Amino acid sequence: MSARIEESESRFAGARARPVPLAGTPAYPVKLFAVLGLIFAAVYANTLFQWVTGPDFKASPVGADAIPSWELSLIRFSEVFCAALILVFLWLLLLKPWIRDKRVSWDGMLMLCLFSMWVLDPICNYFNFTFMYNAYWINRGSWSSYLPGWQSPRGSNLPEPFFLMGGIYLWWTTINVLVFAWMMRKLRTWMPGHSVLVHIPLAYLVICTLDLMLELPACFTGLFAYPGAPAWATIWAGTPHQFPLYETFFMNFNYTSIGLLRFYRDDKGESWAERGVGRLNLSAAAKTMVRFFALLGFCNLSYFIVYFMPYNWMAMQADTFPKYPSYMRYEICGHGTPYACPSREVPVQSRHSLAIGPDDPRLSPTARQN
Repeated sequence: MSARIEESESRFAGARARPVPLAGTPAYPVKLFAVLGLIFAAVYANTLFQWVTGPDFKASPVGADAIPSWELSLIRFSEVFCAALILVFLWLLLLKPWIRDKRVSWDGMLMLCLFSMWVLDPICNYFNFTFMYNAYWINRGSWSSYLPGWQSPRGSNLPEPFFLMGGIYLWWTTINVLVFAWMMRKLRTWMPGHSVLVHIPLAYLVICTLDLMLELPACFTGLFAYPGAPAWATIWAGTPHQFPLYETFFMNFNYTSIGLLRFYRDDKGESWAERGVGRLNLSAAAKTMVRFFALLGFCNLSYFIVYFMPYNWMAMQADTFPKYPSYMRYEICGHGTPYACPSREVPVQSRHSLAIGPDDPRLSPTARQN
C-alpha cells in the first residue's frame, strides 16, 4: 500500500476527468458549500460537546445475557484491525503527502470530510429503533439524543463503536469513493462507445457489492444488526441477521454522488463544490480552509439527502423485530424498559410521547418476545 498514491492523487482513484475551463467561473458554489460546511461543523461540535459533558457519556448497558466467546474475540480483533487501518490511511492520504508536498492533498481533505459524516451515523434510529450495534464494542454510548430534533426514545443508549465506526467512516467510505472513481475511469477505457448513463450504474453496482461483502458477514456474526425493517424490502426477514436491501442502495447513492464529485474535477484539481475558490481574495492557506469546508458541506448534504431522508422513511414502515439478546437492545426497548420494540403492532414512539410497554396485553406474543 506504499505505492505512489499521490502521483495520480491515488492509483486506486484513477485519473481526473476531462479538464473544465475556469474562466469567468463565479465564486458562488464554493461560498455556498463552505457556509453549509461551517453550519454542519458548528452543529456537530455542539452535539459532541453536549454529549461528552453530559450524563450519557458512558458505556451502553450489556444486560444479563452472555455473549459467546468467539463473538467477543471477533469484536476485539476487528477493533485492532480497524484501528490499524485508520493509522495506515491517515499516513497514506494525509500525513505523507503533507510532509512531501507541504500541502494537504485533495484526497486527504476528502477523507476527513467523509470522516465527519460519522456524527450522522446514529440517524438510522432518528425516528424509530431500526439499527443496533453489539454493546461489547468499546463505546461511550452515543450522541444520538443531542442531535437536533432527535425523536426516538433512549437514543443515547446506542453503543457507537469508537474503532469500528471511526474506521468505517475514515477508510471504508474513502475506499468506496475511490473505487467508484477508479471504475468510472476504467469504464471510459473499456466501454468508450457507451455514455456515463451506462458507466455510472455499473460503477454503482461495484460499490454495492463491496458494501454487501462487509455488511452481510457482520450481520450474521452479531457485530451489528438491522432489527426494524419492512419485511418486503428485507432478506432473511424475521431472523436476527435480517438485512434491508435499501440500506445498501441508499448508502451507495451517497458514495456515488461524492465519487462523481471527485471524478469530474477540473484542470486545477478542484471539484464542482470548490468552483470559484480561485476568485476569492484570500491567502493560499485560507483558500484551502474554504475548500475543506466546501467539501465537508457537500459530503454531509449528500449523506442527509440521499441516505438519511429515504432510509428514515423506510424505517417508519418497519414491521419486523426479531428476538435479540440484551447486549443488542441495551435498554432501549423490550423487557425491563417502558417501550415495546418496533413491530407492525406498535405505533412509532418518540421520547416525548406516551409509551406502549413490552408487556402490553394488546400485543401478540411475537411482539412481546424481546
